[in-house]
Amino acid sequence: MSKDIILIIGASSDIGIDLIKNIDEDALILAHYNSSNKGLSELSNKIDKELVMIKADLSIEDETISMIEGIENKYGIPNKIIHLAATKFENIRFKDVKLDDFQNDLEISLKSLIIILNKFLPKLAKEKQGKVVCMLSSVVLNIPPKALTQYTTIKYALLGLVKSLASEYADKNIQINAISPSMCETKFLDGINEKLIELNAYHNPLKRNAVVSDITPIIKMLISSESDYINGVNIPITGGSVF
Repeated sequence: MSKDIILIIGASSDIGIDLIKNIDEDALILAHYNSSNKGLSELSNKIDKELVMIKADLSIEDETISMIEGIENKYGIPNKIIHLAATKFENIRFKDVKLDDFQNDLEISLKSLIIILNKFLPKLAKEKQGKVVCMLSSVVLNIPPKALTQYTTIKYALLGLVKSLASEYADKNIQINAISPSMCETKFLDGINEKLIELNAYHNPLKRNAVVSDITPIIKMLISSESDYINGVNIPITGGSVF
């Protein structure tokens, strides 16, 4: 593989946009988005990188499969895969959880990654190289906050997937890792009460919430050669908070 092919699932997110800005290697970047590619389009006009935007609704299995088949046919096998996709963060009491909403979140966050890795990991194993980074959350580090059953359950399922696959593919020179940021001030928090966001910052040892620039350097490291001896880890990005 002469040139890295970096697949970013959920690339239209604030973290995805910032990551693309800061990737400094010569690579083909495949940027997945769901509904709006406005931020990616604006970014593509400002950067000197080979950026391809790919639309797919991850809640629809056929679209996810069609996306990855199209990627393989047109561009080859991505050797670096970053999964950022998730539904909007919401506080919902378990008694108010609707099974259909839970299922939709599972499709977008968990099932999509299973489909993608099931397709690409066996082929990367033959090449004896690959990097995977999965976005988790600090909810999997200690006791999670209340009213986050859907979100917490899915993040723990993703953690299980990361740990299992890291073990299974370790001898194939494929590093599969995760990051777990605490609350990060992005558009992902649009549905959260502002006072809760302020309270979270107050309780953090640094008296602030995370920002994208706290997170993207860690992702960059995990898809670089600097992480060649790091596998199956979940890196906390919490400013020292234990919650």
